[in-house]
Amino acid sequence: MSRPPRFSYAHAVHHVTLRCNNREFLFTVPSFELFHGILQEARCKFRLSLYNYCLMTNHVHLLFKVGDADVLSEAMHWISSAFSHRFNKLTGRRGHLWEGRFRSTIIEEDAYFFKAMAYLDLNPVRARLAVTPLEYRWCGHRALRDENEAELDFHALYLGGGRDARTRYESYMRLLEQDAKTAPVSLATAYFVGSPRFVARMEKAFRLVERGAWVARRELPGGETSAIILVEPRLGGRPGAK
Repeated sequence: MSRPPRFSYAHAVHHVTLRCNNREFLFTVPSFELFHGILQEARCKFRLSLYNYCLMTNHVHLLFKVGDADVLSEAMHWISSAFSHRFNKLTGRRGHLWEGRFRSTIIEEDAYFFKAMAYLDLNPVRARLAVTPLEYRWCGHRALRDENEAELDFHALYLGGGRDARTRYESYMRLLEQDAKTAPVSLATAYFVGSPRFVARMEKAFRLVERGAWVARRELPGGETSAIILVEPRLGGRPGAK
């Protein structure tokens, strides 16, 4: 299997996924608790802002922003390795836990941040593990509602949604309810998502065409966020990297 490419830069917002090997359903309450603890350790260990997370029985979703120093690969290597080591010790399991490397999608904040938040919150609902995100223990939704800074960081776009925690949450819930009425858009093969202008800027910054990348676009529902770049897995790096 080809290694997925890695694109990042300082202050990039990433939607990251990690899947269990062979998509096995391995996670139970003790392993959810373990991953949650490691995730909070990572917030202290690395300069990243965690906006949301969702832990499912065979994969995890994370939404975070890296800081001045681009710590995407370093942080995800530590999170995946620390969890794998502790999980195997906890369960007596041997061998690889994760199905290859993590996948990451760079999100244009103004255009797609709330869509990414909603995608994570609705994951357990769409999988019929809960009726509402509030009922699902292993996601960041309750911490979002309570604005629990011990568990999550809060994006300026979210904080701009109202004068206090209640009105901000109500504003977000209106967006979430609208998103729940539409079919989910998988970002599994996307490396950049946002407006056509943003996607074109990423294409230029990473010099994809000049480096011989296969570039494809597809329209997203809604119109405002209408472009995704897909690239061959041999390419990766930071803007302007050779």
